[in-house]
Amino acid sequence: MSKTRGFTLIELMVTLSVAAILLTVGVPSMRDLIANNRLTAATNVFVSSLNIARSEAIKQGRNASVCVSDTATQTSCSGTDWRKGWLVWVDVNKNGTLNYPNEVIRTVQPLTDSIQMVSARNSFQIDPQGSVDNPNANVTLCDNRSGETGRQLRIMATGGISLNSQYSGC
Repeated sequence: MSKTRGFTLIELMVTLSVAAILLTVGVPSMRDLIANNRLTAATNVFVSSLNIARSEAIKQGRNASVCVSDTATQTSCSGTDWRKGWLVWVDVNKNGTLNYPNEVIRTVQPLTDSIQMVSARNSFQIDPQGSVDNPNANVTLCDNRSGETGRQLRIMATGGISLNSQYSGC
């Protein structure tokens, strides 16, 4: 007598049912995980940009800036929407505008469409001592979810950054 190998119809139906239940539970969690990671990544890029500007200002003994870039060439600080990207630069000629011979240290590309980044400021200037020109300015990062999923950064006068990772004002 030979043995037949394979699955019965009942075994296949049970396996598909278990897989469907696992997908139903797992997919929403995965979607939230991806959204949280995108929001955290955007926050980290902005914080690292401010830290790079502060470090360069102190190291070079000159003012440094983080500003909204224009969307066309990303070579000037004429933008108003942080989601379109930003520039980090050192004010070598001390005139307060991004032109030759000032040095662009970092160019950040636009954020994904699902992330909103809002601030009343279009730029942050850091002096050679590491202090920010407008203390206690806020930058808010949110996505298209509601609830306590946003991030709020408070840039302090000393150049330090305070993070509220459960911001609900989105």
